Amino acid sequence: MQNNQKKQKTSWIYIVLFGLLLLISALMIYMFFWAMLTSLKSNDDMIYGNPIGFPNLDESDPNNSRLQFFHFKNYATVFREIKIAWTEIYYKGSTLVTHQTNTLFGWMYNFSDPFEYERAYLPDMLVNTLLYAGIGGLILAAVPALTAYLCSKYDFKVSKILFMVYTVIMCIPIVGNFPSELTFLRNAGLFDSFLGNFLQKMSGGGMYFFIYYAFFGTLPNTYREAAEIDGASELTIMCRIYFPLARTMVATVFLLQFVALWNDYQGVLLYLPTHPTLAYGVYELTTSTTEPALANTPAQMTGCMMLAIPLIILFVLFKDKLMGNLSLGGLKE
Repeated sequence: MQNNQKKQKTSWIYIVLFGLLLLISALMIYMFFWAMLTSLKSNDDMIYGNPIGFPNLDESDPNNSRLQFFHFKNYATVFREIKIAWTEIYYKGSTLVTHQTNTLFGWMYNFSDPFEYERAYLPDMLVNTLLYAGIGGLILAAVPALTAYLCSKYDFKVSKILFMVYTVIMCIPIVGNFPSELTFLRNAGLFDSFLGNFLQKMSGGGMYFFIYYAFFGTLPNTYREAAEIDGASELTIMCRIYFPLARTMVATVFLLQFVALWNDYQGVLLYLPTHPTLAYGVYELTTSTTEPALANTPAQMTGCMMLAIPLIILFVLFKDKLMGNLSLGGLKE
């Protein structure tokens, strides 16, 4: 009798949780489709009576959205008009340093004003995003795996100390680290550069360090002992035996970090102000735009969709990796 009551109680909990998750999912899907439809509307169509409906395609209506729907006019406008001009001035010790945004794709726009080349445009933001998210995600996935392997498979005092340091960093919030990081990067000549940003990401800590640590701890040392008998070096054992077993986990962590960095604008705003990414551009587009062609909701939703669509494609292609269990390894008995 008690077991039946417990099962009934548990099933009601699952039903409530499922209903809540279903409601949240429906809300998120609705918001996505609203943003997509809004990006295909004209501003007049949205303002004059059609804020949430399907784009007005009535050719006789002067407020119709035919150009926006059939010719993707909003997307072409955002591609052409979105731009960021930023001058960063700071002291490196006692030396005044100035950084200025510049475009590598001015030939695509055929500017007549030389000052237009001192801006970053959407192609520049795309390249910066691929560098920031691609290389940064690879570092954030590989370096914790390396440090976790060393701490897990080598019984040295240094590895124990390193594990304790990562535990303390994870448990204790470090307040006020941004000013010290900015000061250090400026004095070292690494501020506002991808090299400095990548070096920041090489700490090897974080939540995924502990996931890797637990995973490598479950792998038997008999693999290593057998390889040592065959004359394999430590580097060979790591690269050809243990890391191939963790490649699924490393790939999953890379995808998660790539998605997080793709959407990150705060880190770029702080450490790479003259190298704006797409997320930084969308942030500027939705908060402080001064371009008349972009100062409307359809254009802003268009920028958001241009940021979201690549991630949706990435999720569709790699959904099994992203939704897999990080705790599962590749060990076969």
